[in-house]
Amino acid sequence: MSGVEAQRAIEREGLARLLPSWSIRGALASAASIDPDKTAIGFVRDAGAFDQIDTINYRALIDRVETAASLFRTLSDVPAVVSVLAPLLPDAVIAMWGAAIAGVSNPINPFLEVRHIASIMNAARSTVLVTCTAAAGQGAWNQVDELAAMVPSLKRVLVIHPPGGGDPRDDFQRALAEHRGGRIDDAVSDDPDRVCAYFHTGGTTAAPKLVQHTQRGQLLNAWISGALLGPERDEVVGQGMPNFHVGGAILMNLRALIMGQTLLMLTPGGFRSPTVVSKFWDIARQHGITSVVAVPTTCAALCADADATSAGHAIRTFSTGGGAMPRDLARAFEERFGLVLKELWGMTEFQGILSANPHGAERPRIGSVGLLNPFHRVKALRLDRGRYLGECGVGEKGTLAVAGPCMTPGYLGESAEGSLRVQGMPGGETWLNSGDLGTVDADGFVWLFGREKDVIIRGGHNLDPGIVEDVLSRHPAVQVAAVVGEPCALKGELPLAYVQLRPGRRVEVDELLALCRREVPERAAVPIDVVLIDAMPVTAVGKIFKPALRLDAMRRAAVKTVGATLGDGSAVRVDVRETEARPAVTLVVPHWATAETAAARLRTAFAGYTFETRIVIDTLGE
Repeated sequence: MSGVEAQRAIEREGLARLLPSWSIRGALASAASIDPDKTAIGFVRDAGAFDQIDTINYRALIDRVETAASLFRTLSDVPAVVSVLAPLLPDAVIAMWGAAIAGVSNPINPFLEVRHIASIMNAARSTVLVTCTAAAGQGAWNQVDELAAMVPSLKRVLVIHPPGGGDPRDDFQRALAEHRGGRIDDAVSDDPDRVCAYFHTGGTTAAPKLVQHTQRGQLLNAWISGALLGPERDEVVGQGMPNFHVGGAILMNLRALIMGQTLLMLTPGGFRSPTVVSKFWDIARQHGITSVVAVPTTCAALCADADATSAGHAIRTFSTGGGAMPRDLARAFEERFGLVLKELWGMTEFQGILSANPHGAERPRIGSVGLLNPFHRVKALRLDRGRYLGECGVGEKGTLAVAGPCMTPGYLGESAEGSLRVQGMPGGETWLNSGDLGTVDADGFVWLFGREKDVIIRGGHNLDPGIVEDVLSRHPAVQVAAVVGEPCALKGELPLAYVQLRPGRRVEVDELLALCRREVPERAAVPIDVVLIDAMPVTAVGKIFKPALRLDAMRRAAVKTVGATLGDGSAVRVDVRETEARPAVTLVVPHWATAETAAARLRTAFAGYTFETRIVIDTLGE
C-alpha cells in the first residue's frame, strides 16, 4: 500500500475480498494451509545466545491454537474468557488466539499491581488464567495464588513452565497434549462481528476500561498493518512490543500470522530488555528481520548505543508509534543506520493503527503519522467537552475524530454511543473522539500536536495522572496535587508530582513518595519526585493550569541534562517558554574557548527529547 491511489484501489475492491475468512480461526487456518512447514513463530529465548531459537511451524501452530480453543471451552462450562498474563512467549500467543476462537481473549499487563489485575479480570469475568512462573522474571505471575483468590469467576489456572517441565497439575503444554483431538463445538461462533477480545486501557485507572475487539476489527486492522508495513510472505517480523498492547498483538503478531509470514519474538522481555536493545542488530542480521515496530524511546536507545552497527541487516520497514517522535531522532536514526523511521498512529479503541506512512520507496513526511487507513475517515473538529461545534479547515488544528469499520463497539458495559462518541455530529454518524489534537493536510496526511487529555506516556504506555493525584490528596497535609510528565530522552515522559500543602502544615517529600509507592496501583506511575510549591497555578475559573507545570518540568529535565552533560557547575543558562507552535528550551552557552564543543555535546544530549531545543552561544557576554 504505497500511497493514496493504492488505498483508493483497495477501497474499490471492497472489504470482502481482502481475506479468505473473517474469523480468527478461518484466517489462521487459511494462512497455515499455504505452507504448513514454514516457520510461523521463531523465539529468541536468550539475547545473549541469539543464534539459538525455538520454532513452531504453521501446521503445529494451527493445531495448538485449535486445541487451546477446545480446551478453554471445556474448562469454562460458560463462554470462555481467558486472561493471559505472560511476557513474550510462544505459548502465550497460542493461548491468546485459542481464547479469541473459544470466546474472549483478555491479555493483561503483568507489571500492574495484583489488585488492579484482579479488577480487570473481575470486570471481564475471567474463567481461565494462562500465566507463567518466576523463571520469566519479575511480574504479577509471582503472586498468582493471591490473584486467583481475588477472582471468583476463575475456574482454572494454567502455567507456561520453562523447558524441563513443572507441576503437571497446572502445566499448559501438558493440558494441550492431553486434550489434543478435542473439537471446537458448534457454540463457538465465527460471526465476524462477535467480540473476541478485551484490551484494558487507561493505565492505572482503578475502574478499568476494557475495550471490546471484534474478529472483523482485529483482522481488518492486521491486514491493513501488513499492507502498510510489509505485505510480502517472506517478511520476518521482529516483535519486541508486548501482546497486551495493540502494537504487539495486532500490528506484529496477528498481522504476521494471517499473512503467512514469520513472527520472531525477541526474548520474553522484548524491547524492555537492555540486552535485546544492545544485541538488536546482531539478532536482525542473524535471523533476517525485515519489519520492525518500536516506540520512539526504543529508537532513541538504539541510537544511544555508540558501539552499534547495522551493517548487513535486511530490514525493509522500521516504524515507530506510541508517542511523539522527535524530528532530530528521525534524522539521527537515518544517518546512523540508513533506515527511515516511519511514524504511525494507533489506538486500542481502533483495534490497532489508524494511520501510517505508506510502505514502499516514498519518503515519509517527517512529523506526520501518515495516511489514514483505507475504508476510514478522519476529521479535525472543534469540540466542547466532546460535543461537536464545527469542522476545522485544511491544516487547522482541532481534535481528531475517526470513523470506520475498525472502531470498537465500545467499552465493556458501554456502547460506542457512550464516552467514545463525538456528540452531536451532523447526520447522526458515529465518530470516535481520539483525544488527540491534530490536523489533516490537503493530501490527506495526518499531523499530531499532542494529546487533548493529560495522559502521561511513559515508554509507549499510558498513565493516568488522576490516580496519583488522588493518592497524594489523601495525605492530611496536602491541599492539592497535580501530576504532569517530565520529559525524558529514554522513556518519553516520567510522572512528576506538584503539591500545595495546607496552611501551616509540613511534610517531607520522602513521606509522600512512600505513600505513592504503597498506594499507586502501577509502579510505572509512581512519581520520580514530588515538588512542594507555595501556590498551584490556576486558570481564571480556578482550574489547575497544567501547562505552567509542564514548562517547569521541562526546565527541571533540561537542567538535569545540562548537568549530566557538562557538569553541575556549568554556567549554561536554561530558558523555557511557550512558543506559538509548542514549548521550547533555549540553552545559552557562555562564549568560552570550548563553547562550540559544549554546544555539540548538548545537541547530542537533547536529541531524544520531544520539545524543541535552541542552543545559543552568548558572544555578547565575552
